Amino acid sequence: MILDSSALWLYLLLLAPSAGAVLSLVPEPRVSERIARAASLLTFLSATALLVLPGGGTFGSLFELDRLSDLFLFLVAAIYASSTWFSRGYLRAVDRPFLTPERYYSLLGAFALSMLFALSVSDLGLMWIGIEGTTIASALLIVLERTPTSVEAAWRYTIIASAGLSLSLFALLSLYQETGTLNAFTLAAHPPALTTPLLLAVGLALVGYGTKVGLFPMHTWLPDAHSEAPSPVSALFSGVLLPTALYAFLRIYAILPSPVPPGLEDLVLFFGLSTALVAAFLLQRQRSYKRMLAYSSMENMGVALVGFALGGVALYGALLLLVAHAFAKSSAFYSSGNVLRRLGTKRIDEVRDLRSRLPGTGAALTLAGLAVSGAPPFGSFFGELFILAGAVAQDQVVVIVVLLLALVVAFLGINAQLGRMVFGADPLGPRPRIAESWGDRLYPWVNLTAALLVGVVSLPYLMEGIRAAAGVLGGTGP
Repeated sequence: MILDSSALWLYLLLLAPSAGAVLSLVPEPRVSERIARAASLLTFLSATALLVLPGGGTFGSLFELDRLSDLFLFLVAAIYASSTWFSRGYLRAVDRPFLTPERYYSLLGAFALSMLFALSVSDLGLMWIGIEGTTIASALLIVLERTPTSVEAAWRYTIIASAGLSLSLFALLSLYQETGTLNAFTLAAHPPALTTPLLLAVGLALVGYGTKVGLFPMHTWLPDAHSEAPSPVSALFSGVLLPTALYAFLRIYAILPSPVPPGLEDLVLFFGLSTALVAAFLLQRQRSYKRMLAYSSMENMGVALVGFALGGVALYGALLLLVAHAFAKSSAFYSSGNVLRRLGTKRIDEVRDLRSRLPGTGAALTLAGLAVSGAPPFGSFFGELFILAGAVAQDQVVVIVVLLLALVVAFLGINAQLGRMVFGADPLGPRPRIAESWGDRLYPWVNLTAALLVGVVSLPYLMEGIRAAAGVLGGTGP
C-alpha cells in the first residue's frame, strides 16, 4: 500500500511545514492560522507514520533515515503541532506585536522545517545548514513582544549561536579532509581510522554544536532567548531545538570507532556534568520563572549528554529523558505563558496563589515542574535512573556524585519556586479567580499527559522507537 511507503511520509513531513510557511503569508490572520494548524497536524501525522513503520532507508541523494532520526522527527513534529495550536490564545494577548500573525506563523513553520530538514539529511554539511537555518528562522520570533530585552536577547542568540556553529563548520571541513565524505551514515557504518585531526574535529563539533545546545560555558544566549521568546516559541526552543543540535553532534560522535578514546569520552562527560551542575545552581537565583525554566532545560541537556557519553543503558536513558523532557518542558512553558498573559509579569515574587486564581494552570505548572525535574512516575525520572544505573555499572563514582548533586539541587530549586507561585499566600490578600479558556487548560495538560505516559506505560511504538534509536548509537535498552 502507498500508505506503507516511508518515502511518502518523509516528503509529506517536509512539504507540510514548507507549504504552511509560504501559505501562512496570506493577508488574512484567521486563514493564516488555519493553514498553519493544518500544516502542523499533517507534519505530526507524517512523523508518527515514520515512527510506526519499519522505517529507515535512503530516499534520493539527500535524505536518509534510521530509527534515531525517526524518533527526533517525531519529537519536533509533536511540539511544533502543539505550539502552533497554542499560539492562537497567546497572540491575542500580545500588545502591538512586532510580527503580524501571518509572519509569525510563517516563521514558526520555517523554524520547524529547518529542524526537520537537519534531522532528515544524511550529509553532515546539509545538516549544518539546517541547524544554522534554525537561527535565521527563529531570531525574529524572539522579538515578537517588542521589548528592549527581547531585541538584545535576539542579537545575543544570533551572534553566539552563529559563532559556535562556525566552529562546527571548521570541524566538518577537517572531517572531510580526513575522510573524503560527510555522509554520516557511511561514516558510522565504516568508521575511519582514529587520527589526531579526527579527534580534533569531534572536539570542535562538541564545542560548536554545544553552543547551540546550551552547554556550559557557551550557554550565555540560552536563558535570555528562552525567557524573552513568546511561550510557544520557548517550548520549541527548549523542547526540540536543543535536542536537534545535540543530534547533529551525536551523528559526528557516532563515527568514532568503538571504544571511544578515554580522553574524548572524559571531555564529553566534563561538558555534560559541568553544564548540569552549573545550571542546577544558577536556576536557584532566578527572579523570572521563564529564565528558571530555561536553566532547567540546560540542566537536562547536560544530564542527557552524560548518558550519551556513558553509552549502554545510560544512552537509552538519555533518549528517554529527551522524549519526556520535550513534552514536560513544553507543558511548563505553555503554563507559564498562561500566567504571563493573565497576570502580566514574569517575576516569581509577583505571582502567588495560582491554585485559587488560575487553578487549571496552577495544577499543570506544578506537575510540569515535577516532570522536568525528574520526579516519579514521569518519564524523566526513569531516564535519569537509567543514566545513573549506567554510571554505577561502570563504577564512575565522580559521575554518580556530581550527577546526584545536580539532580537534587535542580529538583529542590524548581519545585520550591513553583510551589511558592502556586501555593504561596498573596500578600495583598485573596483575589478573585481568573477565567481560563479551554485552550489554557488543554495544551499544557495534553503534553504533560504524554510525559506521564512515557513513565508509567510502555507506549508500544514510542518506547520501541527509543530502544531502536539507542541501538543505532550502540546503546542497550533496559
